[in-house]
Formats: sequence, structure tokens, C-alpha cells
Amino acid sequence: MATERDDDRWGNEDPEARLDPTTLRLAKEKVNLPAKLLIAASIFMLLFGLVNIGVAFSGYDLQLKMLEFIEQQQPPGKQRDDLKKQVDEARNRDRTAEYVQSGVFGALGLTLDVFILIGGLRMQSLRGRTLAMVGAICAIIPANSCCCIGMPIGMPLGIWALMVLTNADVKAAFEASKRLGRLPPSRDDDLR
Repeated sequence: MATERDDDRWGNEDPEARLDPTTLRLAKEKVNLPAKLLIAASIFMLLFGLVNIGVAFSGYDLQLKMLEFIEQQQPPGKQRDDLKKQVDEARNRDRTAEYVQSGVFGALGLTLDVFILIGGLRMQSLRGRTLAMVGAICAIIPANSCCCIGMPIGMPLGIWALMVLTNADVKAAFEASKRLGRLPPSRDDDLR
């Protein structure tokens, strides 16, 4: 019967770097769903952000279209005349500041979405806990896409990912991966 000392399944690494296969399996189970959801959410938010930037720089003026629609719904009178003035002002306004704002917030949002994607991928592979934590924190920041998308999707996922990343089993798996340069094989991997 082989003793733990004779068991070469782990290689010749430092014995302290070994990770109990049960702990590894539990860590993989705990990170699996939140990591996949972070990855999916980041891809969705990246695509949504690109569409928002495209619309912003296409020249389509949503504010003007909304004012024109409201103006058409008003009966003749003072309110309609006031809205007509607002429509004319909206048509002739300088949109430079709007383009700058859209560019800055669009770039910020895309950057945060990329960090969320990288964090989700790192979390899923149990490598690079710092990047996984950064990705989870970026998901919580509501500036990563339109607030109607980023907050209800990213915020709960980011909080869940942070809770999972602070779990003792998950921390141990990340540490073992860091020390070994890879994850140790689990018994499940040996059976495949």
C-alpha cells in the first residue's frame, strides 16, 4: 500500500503546496457558475457598449427625436409653440460636448467590461485571484455600461463573485495554483 509520501501523483513539488482533491473539487464547483455568468455578462455588456458608442457617433440624435415626437402629440397652443422652440434649439445645438462625454464614458465602460471578462476567465481557471477580484469589483461599478444593464446584471454577479473568491476553499485552490504554476490534478481528472 502506497503512503502519501510514496504517492507521486502530485509530482515532486513542495508538500505544503499540495491541495486536498476534495478542496479542489469544492473550489471548482463554487467558482463555476459565477465565473461563467461574469463571462457571459461581460460579453453582453461589451456588445451593448459598442452599440451605444456606435449610435452616439452615428449622428442619430435621440433627444431631438423625442422632442419632435412630444411636439407632434401636443394640441395646438402655447405648449406646442414652446416645444417647437425647444426642437429648434435642439437641432441647432453644438453636440461636441455630447460626443466627448459619450467617448469618455464609452471607453471607461469598455475597459471595465474587459476587466470583468478577464476576471471571469481567471476565476474559472482558478488562476490569478487578484485579476479575478478586480473583475468582480469592476462588475459592481455601475459605470461599466448603461445603468439599466450594468447595475441589475453586473452588481449582483460582482458581489456573488467576491463572496466566492473570499471562500477558504477557493483561496486555497488559488494559492496552490500560484505555488505550483498550475492546478494539481484532482482524482476526477485521474478517472477521465
